[in-house]
Amino acid sequence: MGEAISVWSFIFILQLMNILDTLIKNASLYPQRLAYGYIGKEGELTEQLSYDELQQLVLSTSQQLLLKYPVHARVIILLPAESAFIRSFLACLHAGIIAVPCPISYSEPGIFRILSIMRDCSASVIITNKKTYKMLFQRQNAASRALQEYDIEWSFTDDFTDQEAPDERESTETSEGTAYLQYTSGSTSQPKGVMISHQNLTTNLSAINNCFGRQAGDVSVTWLPHYHDMGLVDGLLSPLYTGGTGYIISPLLFITKPALLLQTISKYQAGFCGGPGFGLDHCLARIPAEQIETLDLSHMRVMYVGAEPIRISSLERFAEATRAAGFRKESLVPSYGLAEATLAVSLHLNGTPLIYKKTTGPNGKEVVACGPPVEFTEVLIVRPEDGVVVNEGEEGEIWVKNNAVAAGYWEKPEVSEATFRAFTSCGQGPFLRTGDLGFLANNKLFITGRTKELIIIRGVNYYPQDIEEVVSESHQDIQPNATAAFAIETEQGESLMIVSEVRRVAQTEDDEKSIKNRMAQSVGLAFGLIPHDIVLIAPGKLPKTSSGKIQRLKAREIFAGSLIKTKGGY
Repeated sequence: MGEAISVWSFIFILQLMNILDTLIKNASLYPQRLAYGYIGKEGELTEQLSYDELQQLVLSTSQQLLLKYPVHARVIILLPAESAFIRSFLACLHAGIIAVPCPISYSEPGIFRILSIMRDCSASVIITNKKTYKMLFQRQNAASRALQEYDIEWSFTDDFTDQEAPDERESTETSEGTAYLQYTSGSTSQPKGVMISHQNLTTNLSAINNCFGRQAGDVSVTWLPHYHDMGLVDGLLSPLYTGGTGYIISPLLFITKPALLLQTISKYQAGFCGGPGFGLDHCLARIPAEQIETLDLSHMRVMYVGAEPIRISSLERFAEATRAAGFRKESLVPSYGLAEATLAVSLHLNGTPLIYKKTTGPNGKEVVACGPPVEFTEVLIVRPEDGVVVNEGEEGEIWVKNNAVAAGYWEKPEVSEATFRAFTSCGQGPFLRTGDLGFLANNKLFITGRTKELIIIRGVNYYPQDIEEVVSESHQDIQPNATAAFAIETEQGESLMIVSEVRRVAQTEDDEKSIKNRMAQSVGLAFGLIPHDIVLIAPGKLPKTSSGKIQRLKAREIFAGSLIKTKGGY
């Protein structure tokens, strides 16, 4: 009993420490250990940061920021996957300045999103580098002009000095206040900044790494963007939290050269990596089998898979394709989380077999368990219309309670009240309403879809991702991970519409007719549905979030906004 108490006491003490305390502790214990290594196009290390170097840079940069900006000022961090990001992010946290990681995009919609985030949080300054600044204004359009005219200060990391850090740490951060704003990558045009505190962050980091069994000295690899919750919390901060080493591959480099990811894992004997399911598919599509066989993936203990409901076929194909390289299927970790809970809510226990279960109803499908809730987390499955907690195995909305759940959205009290302070019909709460659908079985959480995206036709529920998977495999010219299925209102009631990117930009009428017929036949055989309308579009035209998730509601708004038909057909 005494040993158990000491373990939990140690965990509690760790949660009281924030990420800055952890950095200082690790810099003292492992000053010369590599904290971060940045991978170049040929697999070389383009940048390296030891724990001691990182600590000195963070303290120095914190002092430089405090000379210019007041405590609690909002600072946009608009930086690529380079060491300046972690330096700037941690320096903001140390200075008590609220960091706002933001996606870099040079397209007009992307720049408008940056502007929306800036306006939403009333940002005082943008931290970027001179190269990014120049590229933002290369194309003259309405968005770039609006950004240029916006009254905000620009601070360039090129001008940061490496002045000697002060002897004593003079941090103004607190455990309860907002440390950073994590903007959600949802389908709405209005951005929402989740207010993440130091306690939220360390609670979730502790939960993730206790589940994974990550220890000091372990090696991780990530290709996820730093502005995204999964890329920031686990990809970037987990190695720092545990005293390990993190190797960073930029998202663009991963997309263009995915072999670098597996090669880096092999070269540095990494034990931890992860991302959305399409990352697994991308590796298999672009890396020849004979090249995979030359790698050593036997050190991998955790390959977590998250984001949208996970395709079992992606897990099975990846496990089989990498088995010859020593990868173990039990290292796959289906996971569930969201920015509003900092990141992880439930994680499959690595080293144990994957669990599949078929959903009930006429369109039953197999889904994979995303493990039990992480430590100190309560998950309920609730009927969304009246707050009634459903029985085990029944589907409903996922509600979550723990110390990693954020306080709410920045300057949005009404939306925060509805989302973060929900109570069940019997008065339990407050809970975070996730908007996701799922069920619990044997304390394992299974994810089935989203409440707002559920397609209901003639009283039968259909999950858009199931239809999209069937469509994507129906014809070779359909782009992977580039189909949106959603319901539209017609005179006959709710009907199905499908929008798909096709590989070839130019299609003859006969080509289009053939593709559409194959799509319709596949959907009809699988679900007994006749699509009301099918639209084929060029690659890159389907709206997606900054993290690659399909924006189904946005697609419906774009492609079906003015579509009113009385007869089915495509």
